[in-house]
Amino acid sequence: MHCFWWDKSVELELGTEGKYRDVKSTREAVECLLQRWPRRNGPALAAAKRVCLQALDGKVKTERARRAFIKAAEEAHISIRSH
Repeated sequence: MHCFWWDKSVELELGTEGKYRDVKSTREAVECLLQRWPRRNGPALAAAKRVCLQALDGKVKTERARRAFIKAAEEAHISIRSH
């Protein structure tokens, strides 16, 4: 199964404070957005869900999905260690 790997992963703090998750693909990003995200709404979150799903369908590039994912994390005030 193709996971749509990113050139550079995104490390962000999800759930437990001080515990970072290394998100390496669009598929992992979708899982985070749908199941682990601290906020349930927001324009960047909605855009990230849409763009990531489009990337999984091959309609947009994975780098665009990665950028949308980072914007959603910034909107939710999630600490990002690397991006």
